[in-house]
Amino acid sequence: MDQTYQLTTEERARITEIQDSLIERYVKQKEALDKGQKTCVIEIQREINELHHEIAEIKEWAKG
Repeated sequence: MDQTYQLTTEERARITEIQDSLIERYVKQKEALDKGQKTCVIEIQREINELHHEIAEIKEWAKG
């Protein structure tokens, strides 16, 4: 089931910013994983989860 969202310019811009941040965090997480920095990996995953949650909230508001 495909959902259509009526996003404002600001919402689209914020989602783009979040996606850019996600890319950065995935790269940092991979680097931390390669270095065996488990605590750092977990913290970055928490940040990634929060960013995904923010995207979901924006899309939920846009469905309204």
